[in-house]
Amino acid sequence: MPSSLPASTIWVLIVFLFLTLPLRLLIYYAKSYRLVILSRQIADGVLFALTILATLGAASSVFYHPLVPNDNVFLKYIAPASASFILSVPYFYILSYLVGRRPFYTKKHLANLDYFTVYLRSFNDERKGKKLKQRMTKALSEWFPVYAIGKPDEFMPPPGAKRIYVDDDWQEIVLDMILRSQIILQRINTSDNYLWEFEQCYKLQLLKKSIFWVDNIDEYREFQKIAMQRFGLVFPYIENRKCHVAFYQLPDLTFRVIYLTVKEDYQRLKLLFHKDHREIFDTNQAYLYGRKEKLVQLIKFGIDSIIPKEAQGWSWAAFWCPEYYLIFQHIKHRLLLFFIFTSLEGIIVGTNFVPENIFRMLMFRLFFAMIPLGANGKKMVWLSHHWESVRYYQREEQFLRKMAVWMSIAYILFWVVAIIALQFIR
Repeated sequence: MPSSLPASTIWVLIVFLFLTLPLRLLIYYAKSYRLVILSRQIADGVLFALTILATLGAASSVFYHPLVPNDNVFLKYIAPASASFILSVPYFYILSYLVGRRPFYTKKHLANLDYFTVYLRSFNDERKGKKLKQRMTKALSEWFPVYAIGKPDEFMPPPGAKRIYVDDDWQEIVLDMILRSQIILQRINTSDNYLWEFEQCYKLQLLKKSIFWVDNIDEYREFQKIAMQRFGLVFPYIENRKCHVAFYQLPDLTFRVIYLTVKEDYQRLKLLFHKDHREIFDTNQAYLYGRKEKLVQLIKFGIDSIIPKEAQGWSWAAFWCPEYYLIFQHIKHRLLLFFIFTSLEGIIVGTNFVPENIFRMLMFRLFFAMIPLGANGKKMVWLSHHWESVRYYQREEQFLRKMAVWMSIAYILFWVVAIIALQFIR
């Protein structure tokens, strides 16, 4: 791998931060949802373009060194340039992680969601209890993905719940989300917007699928008074401890209160809620649970109970382009598998770029990557990721199928151009 590619990471980060600084300032002061979406699209485009330029620069730099008679063409030119091309995808993911890039969504995304948890809270609570908030959303996301309305002045979506950015019609979006969601996570506060959201849950009789989260006892006491005065609801008494508290309504209209003192208490909350509200999960198909739940169902009932027909069968995307299929899809340990596979290919080719070694490499790709991934790629992807609906899985598979074809063509053209260029260099 040429040294210019890792070195260019620093320059890409500097240029990216410099170009996006005006966007960050504009978003913070304008507080516009549309501006947030537009700026993130521009930032993603900038990051993608800089990644391509850095990769092409690294790949072309190997041809600046003259070839002497005893040099090996493969080791000096083709292998480094090919490595630059292959590692462009993990390079993009590393850059995305360094700049804090996270996926963002719009209300169009909601149209195809089937299974999810909605997170209701006040924007003022965003900076409080970040680690505890991530624990809560992570625990619940093992069932269904957790979504929340995003703030209009944030450039990067924060960790935790997935953010959906909407216009001024946020009330219609929230109403649609609480009706269609499997679970409602409510972080109790006394802001006007949250009280409106709670009122809708009460009127629609959705409190039975709600988990209430308390991080401020004084604010909870005030909320108790408001709930009693407006709706005649009596919420449970909570001790004044220095910890977060969660509670939910049982089928007999009483409440179960859980004090979240350690990390394990979040898993205990998850298990108890599942036990007390089994009907919420029994009415949903088992294969749409989180990764751990799907693996349990796989062991108990077999593959047909958790993997839909759309996620079974042959995958041409995985067959034609196994490396990029591993990277783009959400297969667990994909980067490790990617580097192991590419390293083994390099060892098989060795230092002699001769037809025999190339044939061995092609046979290795065919029997150890292309055929196994082609036969099991869809199932691996379904088990390794949280798919909100079958439609999103199908859309992703179609995209990867087209991507695999174009990547294969580009890879073949790259090798053809490299070999022709080497003939002129000689």
